[in-house]
Amino acid sequence: MEVIHDHLAQKPNVLACDGALATCLDNGIVPDGVVGDMDSVNGDVLEQFVSLGGEVHERKEQDTHDLAKALVLAGEQGHSSCIVIGATGGDREHEWANLLSCAATSMDIQCVDEAYVHRFLLPDRSYSIEIGLGQNFSLFAVPTAEGITLSGAQYGLENEALSMGSRGLHNVATSSTLQVHFTEGRLMLLMRRPSSRAEETT
Repeated sequence: MEVIHDHLAQKPNVLACDGALATCLDNGIVPDGVVGDMDSVNGDVLEQFVSLGGEVHERKEQDTHDLAKALVLAGEQGHSSCIVIGATGGDREHEWANLLSCAATSMDIQCVDEAYVHRFLLPDRSYSIEIGLGQNFSLFAVPTAEGITLSGAQYGLENEALSMGSRGLHNVATSSTLQVHFTEGRLMLLMRRPSSRAEETT
C-alpha cells in the first residue's frame, strides 16, 4: 500500500477496477469512481461507496477486462497519462493482458509495483527519467519505434529504430537521468522503482 499512498499525495483522480474497490475502502482510500462489469464487488460495498460520493461505471462487455475498461474511461474523461497500481505480480495471464492493454493505448502510463516500473512512453515527447547511477534497465519497442535517441546509458541510441525482440535488454544507466525521445511507435521502459517520480518535459 506504500506505493499507492506515495501517489495519492498528489491528489489524482482515482479509478478502482471492480473488486479492487473493497481493498481501497478497507485501506481508507475512497476512489472517485469504480469501473468494470461489477462481477467481483459485493453489493454492500457498492452501496457504501455510492454513499461516500463515488461514481459507479458499470461496463458489461466481456471482450475486454477491467483494466482495459478503466483505461478507456480515463481517456473519455480527458486524461492523457495515468499511473496503474496492481497490474503486475498476480496471475501471469492477467499480467500480460494488463501490460498489453497499456501498450495499446495512446496514454503515457506507468505500471508501478513494489519493485518495478513499466513506463509506456509516447512519441514526440522529450523524457527526462530519474534513475540510479549504474542501475540496470531495459527499453523495448511495442511493437516498433523509430527515431529513438537515448542518452545517459551505456548503450545509447541516436535516431535509431527498434522492433520487438531482445535488443534493448539489460542496459545500464551512466547518469542519474535517462534522456529519451523518439518520433514514431511505442516504447516501454522497464526499471526498478525509483525513490521519487520521473520528471518529464515536453
